[in-house]
Amino acid sequence: MNSNLTALEWGLFGSFLLAVTAWMFVRLGRGSAWRWGVLGLVCVVAGLAFVMQRRVEAHRLDREKLQATVPRVGRPGGYTTSDTCRSCHPGQYETWHDSYHRTMTQYASPESVQADFGNVRLRLGDEEMRVWKEGADYWAELPDPQWKDLTRNRANPGAAPIVKRRIGLLTGSHHMQIFWIPSTVGNQQLVFPFAWLIEDRKWFPVHSTFLRDPKLAPTQHSWNVNCIKCHATAGQPRPDRSIGGLDTRMGDIGISCEACHGPAEEHVRLNQNPLRRYQARMEGKGDSSIVNPAKLGKAASAQVCGQCHGIKWIPSSENFHQEGFSFRPGQDLDASTPVVRPTRWREQTFLQAGLRQNPRFIEEHYWPDGMVRVSGRDFNGTVEAPCYQKGEMTCLSCHSMHSAQSNVSQMAVGKDSNDGCLQCHSAMRGKVEEHTHHKAGSTGNECYNCHMPHTTYGLLKAIRSHQISSPTVISSLRTGRPNACNLCHLDRSLDWTADRLAEWYRQPKPELPAEHRDTAASVVWALQGDAGQRALMAWHLGWEPAKAASQSGWLSPYLAQLLADPYSAVRYIAHRSLKRQPGFGGFGFDPVGPPTDWESARVMAMEQWRKGSTNLSAKPEVLLGEGGSLDEARFESLLKRRNNRSMDLQE
Repeated sequence: MNSNLTALEWGLFGSFLLAVTAWMFVRLGRGSAWRWGVLGLVCVVAGLAFVMQRRVEAHRLDREKLQATVPRVGRPGGYTTSDTCRSCHPGQYETWHDSYHRTMTQYASPESVQADFGNVRLRLGDEEMRVWKEGADYWAELPDPQWKDLTRNRANPGAAPIVKRRIGLLTGSHHMQIFWIPSTVGNQQLVFPFAWLIEDRKWFPVHSTFLRDPKLAPTQHSWNVNCIKCHATAGQPRPDRSIGGLDTRMGDIGISCEACHGPAEEHVRLNQNPLRRYQARMEGKGDSSIVNPAKLGKAASAQVCGQCHGIKWIPSSENFHQEGFSFRPGQDLDASTPVVRPTRWREQTFLQAGLRQNPRFIEEHYWPDGMVRVSGRDFNGTVEAPCYQKGEMTCLSCHSMHSAQSNVSQMAVGKDSNDGCLQCHSAMRGKVEEHTHHKAGSTGNECYNCHMPHTTYGLLKAIRSHQISSPTVISSLRTGRPNACNLCHLDRSLDWTADRLAEWYRQPKPELPAEHRDTAASVVWALQGDAGQRALMAWHLGWEPAKAASQSGWLSPYLAQLLADPYSAVRYIAHRSLKRQPGFGGFGFDPVGPPTDWESARVMAMEQWRKGSTNLSAKPEVLLGEGGSLDEARFESLLKRRNNRSMDLQE
């Protein structure tokens, strides 16, 4: 609309100049020297106006062409977008606008793009790509991402041709940004093979950002049917047979006001009347035309968050691809798209049928006891937590969208401490040290670190579990999930932990396998564990509280070994943690380089550690012998028993 008005204004301006020229030409005498000078000047200005008008019009048409390639805002169901909320709720609008929820999906623009588009050349295997910027537009040159679909029935399709596509959409703005290539049919968005890692300020292959078996072929992600479920408000994929593609629509781009408060069209209409607004405020009445999650019951409030932060089952009755999800804030989420709870698999009959179709579904999302292990699914942990099941805890007990002290965690003011737990467990106030057996102010005296340890994986890091529980050695043995004690005391064995838990909390001490009686649990998990365990250990070996509690001079050999791990995500995390060790700040390594480079880096890091570890003393639990030398035989013995099962954690 603005471009149309600007083009019209330039046209009117040019017409006005021509009219003025004609008038002056008549008014000035035939012999006036000014007559031809004014005529020439006006013609030049009019010509410039005509050129500008054509440029503006061309720009308008160009933007319309781009907009036609991306999912569009505007769908039935009463959605009005967050812009309509701003005039009446400016404070709430600003706090939402500053959050990462808003930027879950954005249109590509100089304001949203953080990546380097300075004519950068990228290489993935045998394929070369290039990204660059032209004015305010972002472009990519790459092998045609649609080639496999276009040549599916050809005997010899050949190599994909190189195409140039303008990027219109991106997701993420905190850890990484992923860019989307528009399809030539409809507005389907296909993933660009490289993501931008914000902290590292580097391009990185998208498939390498996931904890995924390298033997598995990269998947072709489509924003319209995957990301739209949680990275947009009220999205509708909408396959359209008439065009042979998708005509995707959404209530709003990103996670906006109506994602949590419900469609606002009726609310906006009713509150156009100021008398209604003031009367409701004076009477202290709520507004039934909109949903306020803070005023809902425990389950309904938590389900507002759970619609995105939960692993849901989509029944056949849910016409998601055409209409999107039917759930609206305030409704019962389980009535439309129930949250998958492996602990209740007998009750959830749909899960039994689903497991026959995908037998690996549970292991791709959960620990063996049903605790969720992948990021962004905190609601799955919350509903299994005793504080939710037996108490009144809900997401808003600790988090807030509009009064958060940080837009990273959305923690409410004053809740990012023991006070978050003591608001309910008031009997513990003044007795926390007695309960934790750790000094006030220490990491071990913080409720979160024992009851919500970092046992969830995602985004190339470890994340806190939201299934509030107590550390036990038995659960570590049965599930392979590291417990809070050994995630901080990295230099201690499960045997040591079992003794502490028996002494302090009267937990029965289980029978332990040999390696867990005399070897630090972190060492066993880092060398002998599966890829998921190794990723968690790679992160914790660089976690500052754990380093402080564990005499960190011995950590580097294990991070060095993880530089040669088969999984790129493990290599990346290990390298990041290694750079936090003394003397390794400038250690260079490419986690997605050739395997020969992994081994070279491992050898180099090990040698560098040996040269700088002359002051270490013997510590058998972490395989250090006399003089602080590494017990190579025990090290190799654990490594040979590494769990090499195929893993593909679905974040």
